[in-house]
Amino acid sequence: MKPSSEIIGLKIISLNEGRSISTVKDIIINGDNGTLAFFIVDQPSDYFGARLIAFSDVLGLGDYALIINDCSVIQDVAHNVLAVDLLKKDIRIIDSQLLTTQGCLVGHVSEMVIDETTGKIAALEVRSPQGKSSQYNSEPIITYGREIILIDESPQAGKHGKRVQTDEDKVPVKGEAEREKISEKELLKRRIEEFGKADSLQKSDESGADIFIYPDGFNVFEQRQLQFLLGKTLNSDVQLDSGIILKAGEQITAQSLSAIRTRSTLMQLTAQVMK
Repeated sequence: MKPSSEIIGLKIISLNEGRSISTVKDIIINGDNGTLAFFIVDQPSDYFGARLIAFSDVLGLGDYALIINDCSVIQDVAHNVLAVDLLKKDIRIIDSQLLTTQGCLVGHVSEMVIDETTGKIAALEVRSPQGKSSQYNSEPIITYGREIILIDESPQAGKHGKRVQTDEDKVPVKGEAEREKISEKELLKRRIEEFGKADSLQKSDESGADIFIYPDGFNVFEQRQLQFLLGKTLNSDVQLDSGIILKAGEQITAQSLSAIRTRSTLMQLTAQVMK
């Protein structure tokens, strides 16, 4: 078993080439089955043009390095449909709220433990509202959402080693007026879907002078790519979705980025940024 914090930063070594390729920048979680799906490869500009390695292509995941057969298993994010879909869902696990099917807040996830052999999330380390740290087996988990993880606290679920809670640990979730009309599980699932749609749309540069809004549907890597483009200059002219043309040599401003509405325009800008 390996905490996710020990996976980030691991060397990526090619067995056939006998050399270190890079390091693990981040990981992508598949919330549908609770597994580690992809490793993001660290590179200078790895947001929109990120490259990744599928867990299924990894030969070994140890304390010192992640081992692959050769560089041919490294893929572009844009060419992997599953990876793009998972990035849109942006299931982060860490800092998510762990809620029970009875509508109680267990705490916030501080770490997840991965089974190196299967890639499955084996357990979650959770800090309660009172500051106590506990580890929860992943078997009773029903849903991995964008900001909420739902865990079954029924007696059957207890067989899987879930920590037994005390009344002190249970903090009611507020604002559930429909509790009498629908089941608690259904209500919580609806709340998870709402959290999944929510995002921080308004961003600003370091000076706070300019503010732009991220386009709907842009995933976390595409949002970071927008931030990366701020202040850069172009090699060639690029027409934005609003019809405005950014000239070669012109600096990209927050106002310019606000006019980006499609991924194709983002790709054009990324391709034309001066090195």
